[in-house]
Amino acid sequence: MAYIEEERFLDTLVVDSEGYICGRVASFEITPEKVFMKLYKEVEKEELVTDVEKLKEDLMLTLFGKVSPKAEKKLYDRIRKELKLPSKSPISDDDLVRYARMLGLDIPTRTVKVKTRVDVEEPVDLEAVECMNEAPLGKCIILKKPIEATRRGVEILDFVPYKSTAEVRGMMVIDREAKIIGHAERILIGKPLGLRIIVENVKETETIDFEALMSELLAYFKKPKALYERVAKDLGTKPEYLTEDQIVEWAERAGFTIPKKKEVKLTKEMTLDVPWTVIRKIGDVILLNKTLEELKMRGVPMPSLPEAPSAEPKPLELGAPSEPKPLDLS
Repeated sequence: MAYIEEERFLDTLVVDSEGYICGRVASFEITPEKVFMKLYKEVEKEELVTDVEKLKEDLMLTLFGKVSPKAEKKLYDRIRKELKLPSKSPISDDDLVRYARMLGLDIPTRTVKVKTRVDVEEPVDLEAVECMNEAPLGKCIILKKPIEATRRGVEILDFVPYKSTAEVRGMMVIDREAKIIGHAERILIGKPLGLRIIVENVKETETIDFEALMSELLAYFKKPKALYERVAKDLGTKPEYLTEDQIVEWAERAGFTIPKKKEVKLTKEMTLDVPWTVIRKIGDVILLNKTLEELKMRGVPMPSLPEAPSAEPKPLELGAPSEPKPLDLS
């Protein structure tokens, strides 16, 4: 293994030889004779939180009998008055809850999933590392031993049992060199069974940073109302009907610099159909016994099946384009 800076290891996914996730690298423990990786796991749990959007709707319906941007602005003004807040003070979620309780309304809630970090008790000897790789989809370490499988009491088999599409769909796929290459889509019928892999990549795109643009515009106009009225007047519309796209269009015409931000998106690079013999192990993830480059360059033959009459292609169902949402004028 090549020499790597300690920081490069942090948060790397660690998978044992059976494909079971041990955790992610948190830090290193260095003793006179050995180096250990301390790991952590991200545990997902459900929490009840206030459904703020539903609460705002309930308040608007109770007070004004309708839900609209104008009603929302009136609601905020009334909350500031009733709670004795400064006239320009932003309304927090806690303010909404306080005011709803003053009116005797029930507080709506929703369930959200929250990830918490839990330390793994037993560190992993660095000597147990088989290989490490860094790809656009993330960093990964594969271990030589079935550490996590043993910890969970999983039976160690010398073959890869067949799985159904429901069992493998969405599972992360990692090649022989610990490169995360994508996810499994479905099984394919043949002798032996096959697996369809969606090879993914990360694409960086540049989009308009609307929040930064608004900050720039408000530095010039000082008050949101003045900005909205000016833009609406120039575009021949009303302030309450303005959309983000119209604000951007107006700013470009007025000669303002449009700030941009970079967004990272997961993209489908290609589809690979491979025989079951290419699979090394299936645990929490699918480990392959070939590299992505080998699968791409040489191709892996799938067993042939009798040709079936092709079905007529179905037309795509395209939904109607959504209307632009009005801006929050509060």
